[in-house]
Amino acid sequence: MDNINSRQVWYSLRRTLPPWNFQQMLDELCRLAPRFRIDEVIVKIDTEEFSHGHPTLEWARAYQPKLFLVKKELERLGIVYSLNPWITVGHADRGRDDRKRLPGLECAVGHDGAEARHCACFLSPVWREHIRKLWTIYAETHPHIMWVEDDIRTFNHEPVEFGCFCPRHMKRFSERVGREVSREELVRAILQPGKPHPWRREYLLMQREIMIETVAFLAKVTHETSPETCMGLMSSGPRLHCVEGRAWKRLGEALADGRPLYSRPPMGNYCEDSLRGFYYSQDSIKLTRHVLPQGTIEQTECENVPFTRYSKSVVFTFLELAVSVAYGSPGITLNLFDHAGSPMEDEAHFGVMLAERKPFLNELAVVAQQPGSYAGVQLCHRDDYSLCKELEPGAAYRDLQEDGYPLMCALESAGIPTTYDESNIFALNGQSARVIPEDELRRRLTGGMLLDGVAAKVLLERGFGDQIGLKRVGVTGVQLGLGGVGEPMERRQLPWVVSAEEFHNTEFGGAPRKYLTATLPFLSASGRICLLEAADSAQVISSWVDPDTSRKAPAMIAFENAEGGRVIVHGMEYQSCCGVAFNHPFRREQLQNVVRYLGKGKEAITFRGDGAYPLAWRRDMADVTVVGCFNLNLDSWRESIFDLYWSKPVPRILYLSADGDWLAAEGAVELNAKENRLTIVWRREVDHRLPLVLKLV
Repeated sequence: MDNINSRQVWYSLRRTLPPWNFQQMLDELCRLAPRFRIDEVIVKIDTEEFSHGHPTLEWARAYQPKLFLVKKELERLGIVYSLNPWITVGHADRGRDDRKRLPGLECAVGHDGAEARHCACFLSPVWREHIRKLWTIYAETHPHIMWVEDDIRTFNHEPVEFGCFCPRHMKRFSERVGREVSREELVRAILQPGKPHPWRREYLLMQREIMIETVAFLAKVTHETSPETCMGLMSSGPRLHCVEGRAWKRLGEALADGRPLYSRPPMGNYCEDSLRGFYYSQDSIKLTRHVLPQGTIEQTECENVPFTRYSKSVVFTFLELAVSVAYGSPGITLNLFDHAGSPMEDEAHFGVMLAERKPFLNELAVVAQQPGSYAGVQLCHRDDYSLCKELEPGAAYRDLQEDGYPLMCALESAGIPTTYDESNIFALNGQSARVIPEDELRRRLTGGMLLDGVAAKVLLERGFGDQIGLKRVGVTGVQLGLGGVGEPMERRQLPWVVSAEEFHNTEFGGAPRKYLTATLPFLSASGRICLLEAADSAQVISSWVDPDTSRKAPAMIAFENAEGGRVIVHGMEYQSCCGVAFNHPFRREQLQNVVRYLGKGKEAITFRGDGAYPLAWRRDMADVTVVGCFNLNLDSWRESIFDLYWSKPVPRILYLSADGDWLAAEGAVELNAKENRLTIVWRREVDHRLPLVLKLV
């Protein structure tokens, strides 16, 4: 089972074989899986539309012989057998009431008092005993991987939205704080405006410990019967998991239980909406990899719901595979065919694509899976984010999730790749700065740092004003006033209207009367503007202007501190301002100049296409560097430009053809090398159907 690490793409098909047409489905699976070049089949149990909720032990025992038969037939074909129970505690009630079939089952209770009838509480003894017996039946088939679904979380268990506040949870919490606490009292404390109430931290740490103990229980149950089985974890994105206080590395180690751990990061895009959905996909891969224990094996989740070309095109599906491989995932789980007993042949176009595109993906995998790192501007994630975030009055429970996604999209769509690996440029937005220790902040402020207005205000409150070039920050909205250090944000009408951001500093590529709209993120102009009072030595890069184009306040400033660190502060709340209206060719020019300033000429990569919405990457390995880009727009590019920090000799350039061959790029590229900078200009058309991949030898 080392094949998944052999620098070839590993296809894992997730497939349900319903009892009523089991043999028909199995015969088709054995016929088509080799043709589609499938390496592994993950059998899904009691799935989707025809799920019984928590299956009875009688149902599982009756189905177990079918699993043995599937395993036997797959092994005959050289295909690996794994197992994916559809339900752990449950995703949603959907009209089910498992309390009738499992007497004594205790179900989740939401922060708002909503009570589930199917979605179990992790502390329920009846649920644990049922899972122990049920998963023992599954483990007796000795699957390669036992996958734990993403219902192993404390949110989105409809009708329960967040947390579990059942009597058992409330009793445990009351014991932790030394007095009886009601659900209503605890939720008020968790959502208290301003400085977090101590109970929020206590509750999230309690949830953290319960979840670690729960996954350890699942692993032990499996390994008591099948010690060679590996455990797999489906997850829902680290920023959202902050609301349950998840400690990723501890949870991953507990679930692994001494065996290799498999991870299924969500790719989103369950159905085809916009190519820009791949910004989420690549970020989810990188961020989930960042938080899990080293050595975790990735198999991304390629979904198609509800499983036809009405939902997702074959081209879009291929791009999802290509994103997975380009960003270093050795395996892909394929949820491409429905679980209602329909033949795969009804939508065989997906399988044909899998086979035809495997040579391209295999060659991309050869370079993407070598030891190395992805370059770019470093983004921030901290497991403890929700423990520290300060909420506004009237905040909802979901407001506890981590900031950062809009900042990532703003940079990536401007041709500035991002990473969670160490970098000479660090970007912070929102309240993430509250979680970073003081010594780490001081270290990072000797390099390059990009801040939005909210992050700048947090640093100002923490005593870093001299290092970031600011005296005061007002973080409100267009209608809010200026607050000083430690002052509450005032909600008073400004004496002027914010019409636009004038990008006027010529040293950063600006010019007088070069305007960017302030109706952010789109026509509603609901994005929050942050008013900056800069230090005298700070440069103003852009300014807010009124309808008469009069400059009223700095919008973006640049500052070099006494330690030689460089800081850019952009006077808006990125969490509310980034969107369609934020993006613009001027914005791309502005932000690319920002990273050049912050990197002091050593920024790893920027990219420009002859159009909009690139997704670019750079991966450095011992003897080779690979750069590439996806065109996330329907307009083709006739020119693509990579600008790289490059201290090596001028390289030879190869490109990856659609057939999976590395070909010499003579005649297709122009190279310009000067003072540790390398510019690569690709002169051939790049459209959305195939990424451009270049190898620098």
